[in-house]
Amino acid sequence: MGYLFKHLTVRLWTTLTFGSLVALVALPPLAAVLGPGWMVVPALVLFALAFWLAGAALAALGRRRMARLLEEATVWDRAGMHREARQAFARAADTVDSFLFSPFSKKVPAERLLAKMARFQLARTAPEASSDDTVDAYLRRFPRDREAAVKWLEKMVAGKEPTAASHDIAARIGAAHPENAAIQRMLARFYLAEGRCDFSALQAYEYLMKSEDPPGDDLLGPMAELFLAQPRVDFPALTVYLACVDGGDRDPRLLSAIAACQETIFPGPENLPTLERAEAVLSGLDAARRHRMAAEFMPRIAEPGQGPPVKTASRRLRAMGKGLRNTLSAALRAVSHAGYGLRRLLTMLSTGPAKSVLKWSAMGLLAIGVGWMVVSTAIHLAGDDSTAEKIPPPAVAPVTDPFTLQVAAYLKETDARRYVDQLKDKGLDAYWTRASSGSKTWYQVRVAHYPTKAEARSIGEDLKKRGWIGDYYVANYKRPDVP
Repeated sequence: MGYLFKHLTVRLWTTLTFGSLVALVALPPLAAVLGPGWMVVPALVLFALAFWLAGAALAALGRRRMARLLEEATVWDRAGMHREARQAFARAADTVDSFLFSPFSKKVPAERLLAKMARFQLARTAPEASSDDTVDAYLRRFPRDREAAVKWLEKMVAGKEPTAASHDIAARIGAAHPENAAIQRMLARFYLAEGRCDFSALQAYEYLMKSEDPPGDDLLGPMAELFLAQPRVDFPALTVYLACVDGGDRDPRLLSAIAACQETIFPGPENLPTLERAEAVLSGLDAARRHRMAAEFMPRIAEPGQGPPVKTASRRLRAMGKGLRNTLSAALRAVSHAGYGLRRLLTMLSTGPAKSVLKWSAMGLLAIGVGWMVVSTAIHLAGDDSTAEKIPPPAVAPVTDPFTLQVAAYLKETDARRYVDQLKDKGLDAYWTRASSGSKTWYQVRVAHYPTKAEARSIGEDLKKRGWIGDYYVANYKRPDVP
């Protein structure tokens, strides 16, 4: 938040500095046309434009510095000088968090920096904790980056200690790459190592079981052990149990689990072939034996007619008591959070960053006040000019020199104006005039006026030697169309 206040303050002062100068020059002439009462509108437009230009200029400076620092970090990384590369990345991060970027212009360079830093850290063998945070932040935001996702999963499968954010990142990667066999296989290994059977993990397990390249014993065995320990009696678990039996596993728990799955899974078009396979595996067992095996695997599978009685009144009383406890707990948590928030606010206001924010906010408000004073002054000056007595323009003195130098002719007025401005920057008395020839209008660029042709040619030759003009010819002087 501190960088935002700094950005606004610098931008306001930049707007005030340049916008005030333009306002003092441009607003008084407009008062003669619009009147002093309407001068607020062009003043606001002028300062809004200056504010936007100041932000664009600051962002351009920030992007230029970012590009240079990222290129420097890349060069250091290629040379194997990782400490210097980290320093360049740190300076780039400081640039992103500086006053050069607004919240709107900060997004693209921040994402670019995050991608560069994440790829740099993924290439390291032993990243630091801060490096892990950078990679986690990048993958949480851009899980579709296949190369980064594979590199991250390789480190997690290799035994890297997962954090609280690792599970969320794994779920995002799995959702972003649902058809990538390599990524889904590594995700399954990660989930198995963590003993997970949630929705994201089951998706990875199901993908392995449905893929053309079935999982080997290194994955199938741990999946079966995990499902047996739960115990699970859903369709994904049944496919794993059957695959283990087909592979020659003679664990008696597998038959009990298959029997329990047969009793709990509702047959449908998608799972009917799998249930038929389960029936073939249990074909040598009668119905009573199958039911006992299922009850041993999952005790809640009760005998027919022996289910526990439903106590409706007791359930209602328990539900009411639970609701009352939840309401009281929510009220106490709300009071506790309010007190904690107040204490945190007071603590924040007493810290250095908060004092910095207040200081920059005060400077920004001061800039707004000074800007308003400048606008008011410009409007006042404009009003004085509009009421002053109009002075007639001075009479134009006749020019007696009959010759001039024509140095160019254009079909576009803008080209003639541009060349005249270039010659004026060199100190020449340049102007342009119109001349019609048939159906075309030429805009002739000419320089000064001279009493004799000889003097005009002498000046023309001198200008050619200097390289200020290309060619010329002596023409009769004609008063310029514009002053």
